Amino acid sequence: MTIMMIVVAYTVPRMWSTVMKREREQETIYAMQQYAKAIVEFREKNKSYPTSIQQLKDARQPRMIRGPKGEYVDPLTGEVDWLVIPQAAGASLPAHTLPGTNTPPGVTPPPPPPPPPPSTGSPGNGSENTNAAAGLPGIPIKDYAGGPFIGVRPAAHGKSLMTLFAADTYETWVYTTLDYDQEKAARLQAANTVFTAH
Repeated sequence: MTIMMIVVAYTVPRMWSTVMKREREQETIYAMQQYAKAIVEFREKNKSYPTSIQQLKDARQPRMIRGPKGEYVDPLTGEVDWLVIPQAAGASLPAHTLPGTNTPPGVTPPPPPPPPPPSTGSPGNGSENTNAAAGLPGIPIKDYAGGPFIGVRPAAHGKSLMTLFAADTYETWVYTTLDYDQEKAARLQAANTVFTAH
């Protein structure tokens, strides 16, 4: 019985910590997707990208961001400390390909890790990954001076449990309107596919 209690005392907290970390990662990906969706909705309504986060927060018809204060807290850091991705930086983002025909982008199985070294950011939950790609664009949301932007990414750093477009570190996670548009196009294509009986 004592041995069993020792095993439980050692494994349960670690397992619970892993479960909670995975939950925070899923919530972070969801929040990034919601920001991208809100930016696309703003673009479709106003024929231009928003130039400040405040424009998304102020929009009411439709309401672009549905968080309690018109913003999402990054679950990895517990703060509204996203890195804003300017439209001009879109060309320097890594190309995201859909993992399969007509498959929407998102969480994918892990391939070999991306090239080094890690970028700056707030500590996340997990050890630093020296294989993290450097130089993904992003301006801290509190310092963003304005201009068209296409998404946000987490300010955390470290190794992630989940992968987003084959990226397995928080500093390489990115989801923008480019990904949202690609996902939307893939879904429309899948919806229009005519299946014939053989």
